[in-house]
Amino acid sequence: MNRVTHNGKSIGLNQIAIYGKGGIGKSTISANLSAAMALAGVRVIQIGCDPKQDSTRLLLGGTRVTTVLDYLCASSPNSRELEKIVHIGFSGVACVEAGGPEPGVGCAGRGILSALDLLETLGIGERRYDIALYDVLGDVVCGGFAVPLREQYADVIYIVTSGEFMSLYAANNILRGVRNFEERGLRMGGILFNSRELADEYERVLRFADAVHLPIVASFPRSPEVSAAEQLGQTVLQAFPEGTMAGLFAQTAGDMRRFASPLPAHPLSPDDMEAVVLRGARCSSHPLTAEALPVPARERPIPDEAPQRPPARPRRYHSKSVTRHEVLHGCAFNGAAHTLMQIKNALTLAHGPRSCAYISHHSMASAARRSANRSSAALESVPCLESSGMDGRVVIFGGNDALERSLSSAASDNPKAVFVVTTCAAGIIGDDVQVAIAAARDAFREEIPIIPIATDGDINGDYMQGIIDAMISVADRYIDRTVTPDPDTVNIVAEKNLAGNTEANYETIHALLAALGLRVNCRFVRNCTTGQLARFLRGRVNLLASADHCGRTIRDYLVDRYGVSFLPSAFPVGFRATEQWLNELAGIFGKEAEATAIITRQRIRYEEAVGALRPYLEGKRLFIVTQSYQIDWVLDLAFDLGMEIAKVGLLSSSWDEDFITRYEGKFPLALSYTRAQRDEEIRCLAPDLTLTNSVWRNQPEDMRVDAIPIVPDVGFESGLAVAERWRRLMQLPPKEGWRHDL
Repeated sequence: MNRVTHNGKSIGLNQIAIYGKGGIGKSTISANLSAAMALAGVRVIQIGCDPKQDSTRLLLGGTRVTTVLDYLCASSPNSRELEKIVHIGFSGVACVEAGGPEPGVGCAGRGILSALDLLETLGIGERRYDIALYDVLGDVVCGGFAVPLREQYADVIYIVTSGEFMSLYAANNILRGVRNFEERGLRMGGILFNSRELADEYERVLRFADAVHLPIVASFPRSPEVSAAEQLGQTVLQAFPEGTMAGLFAQTAGDMRRFASPLPAHPLSPDDMEAVVLRGARCSSHPLTAEALPVPARERPIPDEAPQRPPARPRRYHSKSVTRHEVLHGCAFNGAAHTLMQIKNALTLAHGPRSCAYISHHSMASAARRSANRSSAALESVPCLESSGMDGRVVIFGGNDALERSLSSAASDNPKAVFVVTTCAAGIIGDDVQVAIAAARDAFREEIPIIPIATDGDINGDYMQGIIDAMISVADRYIDRTVTPDPDTVNIVAEKNLAGNTEANYETIHALLAALGLRVNCRFVRNCTTGQLARFLRGRVNLLASADHCGRTIRDYLVDRYGVSFLPSAFPVGFRATEQWLNELAGIFGKEAEATAIITRQRIRYEEAVGALRPYLEGKRLFIVTQSYQIDWVLDLAFDLGMEIAKVGLLSSSWDEDFITRYEGKFPLALSYTRAQRDEEIRCLAPDLTLTNSVWRNQPEDMRVDAIPIVPDVGFESGLAVAERWRRLMQLPPKEGWRHDL
């Protein structure tokens, strides 16, 4: 958003937050101020940050509109449009209502965070409004409602209050919240007095204003014009443009636009609140001095520059579950943590409870043990996942101090980088990780980056979304665009960190690459260093480990952002896929002769093995029920062995949605297959062998069942090992006799 200008000269700050106790009239004042600014030719957007959803009602003729949170719940990420939540009101004022949960449920503060995040994601900053006015509930000062207090959302803050003690008490609490963010700069503008026509009311407000060193910017009397306009569902500037109140709002709006020198927050202690407001005593905690007297708004100097917020990069890269608005499988925190833990010279810090870090680390350690059992490599120690140690008290009162201490402690290990990954707890309470990072910065060497990854547990998505977000953050921070490709080098992208055969698959691919005379430049992101990540563009061609939705999304990001090239095929499974993969690779690097020699040797071995297996499997009927959508390697094997495909049923998958096969039309296929259909059809199909991803409840005892791995082994011979298992199954009785030994 731009600063307001007049004849090319900056004349005011452009982001205003108006706080106040619920029911004090801040929404009425906000709407009338927005209308006054718009009538003066200023492009205004008013954003209501109150679950009551009534901030912009008067600007919209008394109607209620779709809120950001309602839209967020009802739409999928790839279909969202800014126009659905930005509504045009009186005099062209753009109106947004954040919305919130029903009273007594959920966390409205977290709702404000989500609503403002969606507005940024959809590009609200590109609309170039002159003034953004945030109307915020002030009774609650948790992390969510405090978002507009932060530097990126509010240049100046005004507090609406009457002379009632509880209204002034809420105003004082708001000042306490403002003071917590003053390390980013001063923010207070003053007090907007909305009179209730009580005895000695103005004197009370004046005593409070003097004690907290703030000016009373405007005094709004109780007026029948305001009440009559509200009954019409209009602002007074629309209903009574020539009235006294319209003039007062226009004058106040002009003063606020010219305001340019924010003041510090000086909240009172509880004892001083009562003494100053109720009894008229002087403030004991910070008595007013001549030097501390606030400068009236109209006399303050106007700075030439104001801090500008960097434009947000639209978030366009989503996991399947997030894109399709499905049940989330796993949490984004885990996906991001497991990805970042692969960077060997960096430290990953979980901002959340210790149990989250423990569970995440334990699952990675289990995967490492399974991988060591499969590959020839020795078991390496799993990188540590530190925790900021959130507990119940931290969740209630905020976790920035705990995070700051954890960061300062991490500095003693002298890592090359620190990644801060947020859990659900940090996201729900609205912790501002950037504040803790800034506070802990002195404990680190200047060149050590501290990189936040705002996954917020599963608030921002599922396990796959966490992987995507982590990889994008790593790429943005480390990939050096000045690096040029080396000949005969490749990168490997999007390996599965929790699969037990990941290292074994890498060894197979590494051996094939070595046979072609090619080298691996970087594994993105797997068992690598920050230096290797920085030199990512040294790899001439990128090899995608998995072509599921997550892998394709990461590939698309790297292509879009860095213009890199990928081999068309992902890691190959089975003879035909490996033959194709080698030929594609050889064609790029001019290694056709080497590839032909490898394929010729492997074809002889493959045909011999298939010939030995065929007598046991030829004519057998296969029933395939799977969540794996890339099964041509299974079909290749089955057809080479002379087997019959009775049916393929594709179950809903959390990691893929596109089923593509070269055998279309050669077998019965059921899309959107269900487990109930499987249970009903398995008897009538009478398969000799059923292939599925996992066993299921009430599985027939007299059925032979084998597993299709989610992450299959790669290479020429991977299918042969599976076929050998089928052969052994066919030699065993379909019904396991031991079940009936008793």
